Amino acid sequence: MKDLPITPIDQRKQVILKAIITDYVRTAEPVGSHTLVERYQLGVKSATIRNEMAELSELGYLQQPHTSAGRIPSDLGYRFYVDRLMELAGLSSTEAANARNKLTTRSSEMDIILEQTCRILSDIARYASVATHPVVKDASISHVSVAYVGKNKLLAVVVLDNGRVIHELQELSPESRRPDAVTAINYLTRHLVGCTLESLSTMEIPEDAADMSELIGKILRFLRLEIESIEETDVHLEGASYIVQQPEFKDIHRLEAVLSVLEQRSALYKLFSAVYLGPEVTVIIGSENPLSEMRDCSFVGARYRVAGRIAGTIGVLGPTRMDYRRAVSAVEFMAKNLGNLLTALSLA
Repeated sequence: MKDLPITPIDQRKQVILKAIITDYVRTAEPVGSHTLVERYQLGVKSATIRNEMAELSELGYLQQPHTSAGRIPSDLGYRFYVDRLMELAGLSSTEAANARNKLTTRSSEMDIILEQTCRILSDIARYASVATHPVVKDASISHVSVAYVGKNKLLAVVVLDNGRVIHELQELSPESRRPDAVTAINYLTRHLVGCTLESLSTMEIPEDAADMSELIGKILRFLRLEIESIEETDVHLEGASYIVQQPEFKDIHRLEAVLSVLEQRSALYKLFSAVYLGPEVTVIIGSENPLSEMRDCSFVGARYRVAGRIAGTIGVLGPTRMDYRRAVSAVEFMAKNLGNLLTALSLA
């Protein structure tokens, strides 16, 4: 992601730039000086506004799509607005309460939780939403349980501190000595709780395993297979229809390019990498986008935390003519609530 060069501008130009962005985000139509005079109390004449708009264009903050048309913001204009002019528009108490109520779930399935969260975020922001699964290798085991379901079969359940629940039916060999379930749980808790999944790749079966050696060996194997099967670049997507609704993507070729990238989970991971290493909320605008096919889009993303640890990222994607105020507030709100939900799940 490259930084756009910001040139300072005086107060009047800032007011005019903000008004143009506000109007263009709302209407998707180029903004002229007469429109600004009619709709905004700028305190200056149309001729003065035209001169200021011409200077803003020379500085790279505005673009003129057609000779006779008004101006539209450039990527640089949006960047100046987001960094220096934008005032956050928090969600209303009703919206916040409705979102929290919809997130209230007894489900322990990560896919269901992410699907639900992304759907709510899309409906709030009116853009496509994406989220990564919590990072797996760094997750620690917070709870282990086993229960017999047959003579030699038992269900092993492992809860991670990122909220993920892993379970598998294990079958012990007929000649194996069957350990008491409570004894097995206590033993597994002593040896596994607090360990990261990554550390299990080199863990040896403890010497004091005795009757537990086969059980703990099978659990270690299925946890190692779980690590291999979960792609950390897994991305959940909701609300792609909101992209289709944007006037910028009436051009079928532009639309196909964007939708194609959304199907490439590894490509989207480039966006998430920038968010994962950036500030709490990261805004990537147009040409700043690391994906060339997405240069007509902007992405607003935030990290979510589970038990205080950064676990993944969530965000919205839309045209550069995005309502950044709304998008930033919505993403920030849902990232916090997703983290709270997964933290509560990990401690359950």
